[in-house]
Amino acid sequence: MNDITPDSAFRQARARHEAGQIDEAAALYRGVLDCWPEHADSLHLLGLLEAERGAPETGLALIAKAMAITPGQAIHHNSRALALRALGRLEEAVEDYRAAVALRPGSGALHCNLASALMDLGHGAAAAAHYAEATQCAPDQPAIWYNLANALAEIGPAAQAEAAFLRAIELEPRLVEAQGNFGRWLMRRGRWSEAAARLTIAVRLAPGDANYWNNLAVVLQELGRHAEAIVCYESALALKPDLSDAHYNLGCLLHLEGRTDDAVARHRAAIAADPGHGGARIALCMAELPILYDTQEEIAIRRARYAQALAALAASAQDAEIAAALAPAISATQPFFLPYQGEDDRQLQTLYGEFACRTLAQAHPAAPLAPPPAASERIRVGIVSGFFCRHTVFRLFLESWIEKLDRARFEIIGFHTGKTEDAETIRAAQACDQFPREPSTPEGWREAIVAAAPHVLLYPEIGMDPVSGWLAAQRLAPVQCMAWGQPETSGMPTIDHFLSSELMEPEGAERFYTERLALLPNLGLHYTAETLALQKLDRSLFDAEPHAPIFFSGQALYKYLPCYDSVFPRIAAAIGPCKFLFIAFAKSEEVTAVFRARMQRVFAAAGLSAEDHCVILPQMPQELFIATAAASDVILDTPGWSGGRSTLDLLGADRPIVTLPGAFMRGRHTAAILRRIGCEETIASSLDHYVEIAVRLGRDRASRAGLAARVAAEKRRAFEDMDYIRALEDFLETAVRGG
Repeated sequence: MNDITPDSAFRQARARHEAGQIDEAAALYRGVLDCWPEHADSLHLLGLLEAERGAPETGLALIAKAMAITPGQAIHHNSRALALRALGRLEEAVEDYRAAVALRPGSGALHCNLASALMDLGHGAAAAAHYAEATQCAPDQPAIWYNLANALAEIGPAAQAEAAFLRAIELEPRLVEAQGNFGRWLMRRGRWSEAAARLTIAVRLAPGDANYWNNLAVVLQELGRHAEAIVCYESALALKPDLSDAHYNLGCLLHLEGRTDDAVARHRAAIAADPGHGGARIALCMAELPILYDTQEEIAIRRARYAQALAALAASAQDAEIAAALAPAISATQPFFLPYQGEDDRQLQTLYGEFACRTLAQAHPAAPLAPPPAASERIRVGIVSGFFCRHTVFRLFLESWIEKLDRARFEIIGFHTGKTEDAETIRAAQACDQFPREPSTPEGWREAIVAAAPHVLLYPEIGMDPVSGWLAAQRLAPVQCMAWGQPETSGMPTIDHFLSSELMEPEGAERFYTERLALLPNLGLHYTAETLALQKLDRSLFDAEPHAPIFFSGQALYKYLPCYDSVFPRIAAAIGPCKFLFIAFAKSEEVTAVFRARMQRVFAAAGLSAEDHCVILPQMPQELFIATAAASDVILDTPGWSGGRSTLDLLGADRPIVTLPGAFMRGRHTAAILRRIGCEETIASSLDHYVEIAVRLGRDRASRAGLAARVAAEKRRAFEDMDYIRALEDFLETAVRGG
């Protein structure tokens, strides 16, 4: 090489390196070093090349020699950091990246490299700060804005994350990763329509990416566009048949569609594709609980299958690897539909609750708990719910807890774990002493709760919101309580008390709960009636004859057990022309079709036509729901699982309500409400008595009018019960302070 200079030989080597001709480049670098052993640039780039092709120790030694010859070079620190990262020495890599940035603070690329290493170490806030610096150095680089958005997506603030995504997309609309990840970020916040728009762009830009199809399917499912969602899931699986998430998500949708056995098959496929898919393992168990039953006999069959699946799930958690996979998926799907079978669920719920708590206890260290409050210190009450928004749970419990508890005695901290935010969310944030907004993962909420150090945690329900269920299965406060938003024992040893109603519980109700039962006065809530301007509906909308009675039965269809179906044709047979108004299942026409078929069978068995008597109305807003009841003559409560909030709201229709109290609290809400307002004549003692009352009211217009007038006059007694609030305050004091 005597006829060329070291710089010209080096340029040849670097050209091969940049062209991807790695072996040729390495040989040329070594040729330079054979002649000029202290050629720093060749030492540096040969070291970088060796690190990149899997020999980081060799690369590190070469880069160190270059740094000794020409110290203070930012690019050398950057390359050494790359080699250190390849060796897993992340902390040292960060120090070198910091040195590089200090030497060249105006380099966006160096800030990005440092940020990437910080992300690997879990230092999200520091990483975001350096990505932000990089955007100042290179404001027109969409990839940098995209990286900043991803960092902020994990730590917030949410507004800055959204702005970074939008800036990246503005600079390069075809940056599919930005479109897709922005769509996922919007999904996490429940902004489904916006997410659909972004993910639709992503699948158009990258139609061969199964993950984008899967995510779009999830969004369409949430928007109620089930047929389109199924097509997208199938597209994802056509591209990648072993995409376990697509099998799992499709299984969840098929369960919602009432296709129980197909759902089970999909969850099995997800587990076959990925034995470590904890969500699919849990969903496989929960899929054995249909939304609605075709026959009463089916309940026993499904219950036995669920019990077997639950036992198998709990046993599988004895394997450490499976338990680790199950832990983050706890409560992703829950036994929500179990109590709708109408049985005593304590044994099954205990098995589920102990499994959930044990699995999470193995996965997470015990959380530090708040010490007892000082005598002069307010009790910190943490309220954990996914429903700090316009929702039944907010109206039944959260509203009064955050606004009526004595703030001289209690500090209120709201943890809104749900995705929906509306005017009630803003109202709740203003009413609470603290209302953390940024956590977007279950782990983030756990950290937020631990940081707040509540003396007591209140869960208005366990079994509906997935994140609340995950948190409830852990001990995060010295005292933990649940209310009856889902009126079923949690079975969790982490939940100490079940806050119930003295009017709703049957005698000896303690045997149905693993928690200690706290019977609060009257209805066990402080509920405020809404003032609504009701539209007067014409009876002809329901195709009713002029003087034929209309019975309103507007509960969720999964409350209707087949064993009670006969009450409707029995009433019709005794009265003659009449109408029964039901409301379709909002999320699936298939589920509604099962109920419609049941009505057709039971009416036909009585020699009647369901089409002549049954009207299944679409889902409707609250004002129209009550107006429909007001246009009816009699309200029929569902035996087995009665109306709760719906009955309280239906008092506004000023109509007599017929109810049959069940064996469990969930079947006794309406009876308690009627007792509270002094209208007990329509509380039946048996199914025959229920039919008898309904028939009498259907025939006797004067009797109906008299009862309606009494409901109108006395319904106020069901609302705004401050005795409940004072009793709840005393209970919390005793539970936290003792005595």
